[in-house]
Formats: sequence, structure tokens, C-alpha cells
Amino acid sequence: MPVEFQTQFFKKDEAQARLAILTHFDLRGIHFQKALGRNNDELTIVTGIFDENGNFVTGLSKIVSMKLLDTTYTKLSRSGFTVKSSFDVKPGTYLVRLVVRDAVGAQMAARNGAVVIPY
Repeated sequence: MPVEFQTQFFKKDEAQARLAILTHFDLRGIHFQKALGRNNDELTIVTGIFDENGNFVTGLSKIVSMKLLDTTYTKLSRSGFTVKSSFDVKPGTYLVRLVVRDAVGAQMAARNGAVVIPY
């Protein structure tokens, strides 16, 4: 499944930061089920944030239900779409693990990345 992510952060103050994970999907690699004139699928996105020692810090799961008309599907097939998840963390070094599963095609994708939020 074609999926990529980027990280962004901003510091609230010396002890707190907001980490955003922007997950971008390319619809051309996702299998949809056609029903009642719509392209249907459901993506489960699980994001985990781990510290530099591999300890779990925080995470969340999101479900994105898609019931796209053909015109919307065609438009998003060209550009894709992005889902944003935000986390409150302390400055430091983090590993981001992202796992995505789609319900219709039973495809999975996993990505890892690192982010350093300076003190």
C-alpha cells in the first residue's frame, strides 16, 4: 500500500512540544469496493511514538471511512490525501512507527522514522 509520512513539531515552551505526523496516501494502490455508486474502504492507522531507548511514549489509532463518489475518487486519485495526528511530547529523540491496514484489500503497510525535538 503506498503510504508515506512526515513529521513536524513546534515547541510550546522549554518543556513541551507538539509533534504532528502527516500521513499521505496514494489512492491508486488502495482497493475499493463499489456499492451504491460509491467507492468504499476503511483504513485503520496506528501511530506509536517511542523514546530513544525504545520505550513506548504515546500512540493512537484512527479509522478513516471512505465512501467516495466517482468524481471525488478521480480527484483524490491524482493528489492523494493526508491524515494528521498530533501528540504532546517533551523535547527529545523519538522513533515514530506507523502501521496502516485497509479493510477491503486486507493490505498492510508499515513505516518507521525518527524525529529530534531540540531542548
